[in-house]
Amino acid sequence: MSSKDQPVTFWGAVIMFWLLVAISAVAAVPMAVGVVGVALVPGVGELRSYDPWLWLNLLWMFPAFCIITTVINAFLTALLVIGIFRRIDDVFEDLLIWLSVAWLFTTFFQSFLAALMASLIALILMKFLFDWLEKHPPRKNEKAAREVAEESGS
Repeated sequence: MSSKDQPVTFWGAVIMFWLLVAISAVAAVPMAVGVVGVALVPGVGELRSYDPWLWLNLLWMFPAFCIITTVINAFLTALLVIGIFRRIDDVFEDLLIWLSVAWLFTTFFQSFLAALMASLIALILMKFLFDWLEKHPPRKNEKAAREVAEESGS
């Protein structure tokens, strides 16, 4: 039975929505660590507000980060097609991503310096997280369980 034969139900859509929210929340942990780490630095990490609801901004920041990195990468790849500028492209791409994430972090901090520091910490932690995820694929028995579930239509 293929997925074309199965209609999308209301509860299926609700479950998928909450799964996407959970993925964004887990992936935003490095961003939260960056914010907390800089907020603890006296004189630099002055927060705009101590409202706990402000942490919900991390749920939209990680998808925004993914969109920003995709757009910057595509734009710079199209702009600098020649291979000589590839090193410049990588450095310029990293710099633009860092500044754009810092701009997102101005939601939390009063000064742009604190946002720059927090975004640097978050991007370094994300680099380690993504490298770790690439090196640790799902185990073979998990893949087999997924294949069996797909074949049975579950």
